[in-house]
Amino acid sequence: MQARTGTIRLAMAVAALGFGTLTAAAVPAQAAARPTAGGDYVGTQYDQGGVTQPINGPQPSVDALAGNITQVTNRAVQQVARDRAQLPYGQIYAPAHEPEQLTTYPAPTGATASDQYSVSLQQGTQQTSSFVSKVDARKTDTNEELDTSWTSFSFAGPVRVAVQKLAGQATGCLVRPAPDHIKTTFANNTCYFTLTQPANISVEFAPDTTDPILHPMLMFANAPETDVPPPSDPNVLYLGPGVHDLGADVQLHSNETVYIAGGAWVDATFTGTGLHNVVITGRGVIDGLFIDTGSQTENKNQPGLIDISDSHNVVINGITLVDAPRFNVRALGTDITVHDIKAISWWYSTDCIWAGNDSLVEDNFCKVNDDSLKPMSGPGVIRDNVVWQLENGAPFMISWNIETNQSYFHVYDNDVIHAEQYFLSPQAIFRARHAGAATMSKYLFENITVEDANWRLFYIILEDNKWYNPTLGYGQISDLIFRNIRSDTPFTQPSVIAGVNPQHEVTDVAISNVYMDGACADSAADGNFQIDPSTTNQISIMKSAAGGCQDAGTR
Repeated sequence: MQARTGTIRLAMAVAALGFGTLTAAAVPAQAAARPTAGGDYVGTQYDQGGVTQPINGPQPSVDALAGNITQVTNRAVQQVARDRAQLPYGQIYAPAHEPEQLTTYPAPTGATASDQYSVSLQQGTQQTSSFVSKVDARKTDTNEELDTSWTSFSFAGPVRVAVQKLAGQATGCLVRPAPDHIKTTFANNTCYFTLTQPANISVEFAPDTTDPILHPMLMFANAPETDVPPPSDPNVLYLGPGVHDLGADVQLHSNETVYIAGGAWVDATFTGTGLHNVVITGRGVIDGLFIDTGSQTENKNQPGLIDISDSHNVVINGITLVDAPRFNVRALGTDITVHDIKAISWWYSTDCIWAGNDSLVEDNFCKVNDDSLKPMSGPGVIRDNVVWQLENGAPFMISWNIETNQSYFHVYDNDVIHAEQYFLSPQAIFRARHAGAATMSKYLFENITVEDANWRLFYIILEDNKWYNPTLGYGQISDLIFRNIRSDTPFTQPSVIAGVNPQHEVTDVAISNVYMDGACADSAADGNFQIDPSTTNQISIMKSAAGGCQDAGTR
């Protein structure tokens, strides 16, 4: 929920960071010290050759690595904030203590209204409806869902929400992510709840609250817009409410802002390389259906919706992306912010977000059919995102054949609300399929909840896969920490950790306070792990000696 970032992050002491005249709203907070650091642990360490060692006591090297990763990535996020503050329309956080307000957006001509749900909102004496859009599933041979409905609005102050189920009968309702603790009431096929902070959520009606959910209902409850550019600014491509057919490969320019207003529906893909100071922002929609061929193979030749490379100081904020035939957002370079975007797409290769070095990926919602969040260019912070993973890909993809060394990633306070993985063997919540020459190192994953997922939790491997030329050589994966991870559902497939050979291994992995299906793992057998003894080293599975990890993942 965005309340965990956004205005909460504004309370930090800006002066203490030495940002001078930067406003508090421009500066995201540093990652706080995690509650699982320090203390005594019990568990098992697995070393190369099949040697095991008991763990019983403090783990200062793990705590020191976590502190180092947090320090380096905090500095990266501070640098991103400094650069973002120089942009004319780069502000991403609404000011604290905004007055009560509620803004809904008009339906563009030709938009498909949902036949599954309707939404009404009330704030004080103001009562209004919020248009509910619908997109149909596209890869119908493997997609278990039939469609997805969603609505988007912006607000400050408490809003009473009513979501009515128009088709079929329900017996109750709930809202995910669970850590948002949104209480619901149910009557007359309608789910009622109150929102007090921005959130990207799924509203689900019993008995259909576990995969496959045939007709998902999503709600993107945004903070009020800030830094809205005027249409008269010559450096702004201003796309107001209505349909805009711009076509494929719209070229971005340095020092340009693309503003997509709420109620705007844009048929376009945006691309650029070697750029600086670019902003894409608003509350509108980019739609990729106009280039969808209907073929998985042919779609691999289509462009992504936003494809930026070798660029500096890029902000992508607030927009919704639907029906991408390829990836949604790839923004590579340095000092990249991807904030509060929402993506719904169906085909394989529709990855959600890959941001470049020195990046912040925050408060986004991904419902895609390939890798959602890709910590593969560091340093970077990925926090407070919500993922609904379809059958392919992973919520967290650590490496896919990366060629240059990458390090320092802090991935925390994220929620996986569904993972529809059910038949593709390598799929997992945390995954690496690394066949590149790079060393991928220094990852800290913590405070992550996983709901309604039952395939596999970890799949961390080096491999000789069909997408890689082995003459380029192999790398390594090292220095990973997974702690305070919670899943209350059982996994039918074992977690796998393996290198490609004894010289190119997965090494120095700490799995700490990982709670799965009612148990806190402290051994490979206890957590259903398969650890290759010949291609891994120093793999630790442990839990806090005092109390285990029943509170893992809670926020």
